[in-house]
Amino acid sequence: MDINHDTKKLFMYAILCLSLAVGLSSGVFSNYFKEVFAVDSVQRGLLEIPRETPGILCVVILTALSGLGNLSLMVMAYGFCTLGLAVLGLLSPSYFIMQIFLFSFSLGEHMMMPLRDSIAMDLSGEGKTGTFLGQLKGKMTLASMTASAAVFIGYRTGLFWFGDGVIPSFVAGLLFTAAGLFFAVRLRKTAPELNVPRARNTGRRDTLHIRKRYIPYYLITAVYGCQKRMRIVFAPWLIVELLAMGADTLALLGMAAHLIGSRFSPVIGRMLDHLGVSRSLAIEGGYFAGAFLFAAFAAWGAASGRFGDGPLGAVLVFLAYILVMLTDHFNTVHTVMMKQLSLRPEDVMGNLSLGLSVDHVLAVTVSGGFGVIWKVWGPQYVFLLAAACSAVHLAVAGYLEKSGIVKRG
Repeated sequence: MDINHDTKKLFMYAILCLSLAVGLSSGVFSNYFKEVFAVDSVQRGLLEIPRETPGILCVVILTALSGLGNLSLMVMAYGFCTLGLAVLGLLSPSYFIMQIFLFSFSLGEHMMMPLRDSIAMDLSGEGKTGTFLGQLKGKMTLASMTASAAVFIGYRTGLFWFGDGVIPSFVAGLLFTAAGLFFAVRLRKTAPELNVPRARNTGRRDTLHIRKRYIPYYLITAVYGCQKRMRIVFAPWLIVELLAMGADTLALLGMAAHLIGSRFSPVIGRMLDHLGVSRSLAIEGGYFAGAFLFAAFAAWGAASGRFGDGPLGAVLVFLAYILVMLTDHFNTVHTVMMKQLSLRPEDVMGNLSLGLSVDHVLAVTVSGGFGVIWKVWGPQYVFLLAAACSAVHLAVAGYLEKSGIVKRG
């Protein structure tokens, strides 16, 4: 498929708008829940149900609506995001209503995860999938860093705040989702060839195919769903709960993580194209184990007071937070794994959606349990469990290397 350069630019603009919107909204959800609704660690874990259930439903929604084409689904996803932030940012909803529109925003955000990767793979050149995905992730990370900078400045200067009435950072996010919606509509009009359902190209009915061959991908996404709780929920909770610091501190740390990640993600993409999936997956498992073990040590020290009243405890928690945030960039490995395992091109989109759902089934079921473990036994045990899950990465990497069912570097 001959892809026009303007098509890639429209796609990039739309994705960067969503990255900015997510940074201005999802990036401060932990502080929003704490300061507006005064939730504890158990409630925070349970709030992952409306936040992450859309990830479970994605496979059903995207498979049922696959006849619309990827770009039409992209427009729909941006519409859900815009609606959710409009209510959260402008209407000061009650705790119950907040969860409904948190669900709406999250549904659009989660629909875009497999759609983004599927469209990006259509836009990438032959043999350059990992590199293109890494470049895209790097630019998304820079956009997220920009959003973190805006959050830091906004909350530090008083331009942004939490409370009754308007939530300014959510309103800023709303403006970016609206801009992203505009670019998505333009993209659908200018690149209709990207909006043709796979079934129409292949002559086959567009249904979800679950195969034994794809089990390694399902296993990794399931484990990643558990580990992702550390990045989304419990690493920020170290800052909010243990150190009692606000959104400006999280934003400053987010800027550091995003700056590092903007260089880290392209490296992962190039690593994929040169070393292959199995070796990249082994490197991922090693990194995850090290990051979560360090986070467990930092959490233990901060919670027990073993580091005293000096800055050491805070510095170690800050470093742990950044290391855990960088785990997000390894998702590119899973996307390329699914592409290489796939027996048919039309299997990719459906199974990316299924993988997202598997990820989020684990997310919803374990978040409350992790919250209880944090409260009853201590925060370090949450991170130790996440580190233990890295054994699955190493086992799957070994299986893929031995079986040779994915390309070698």
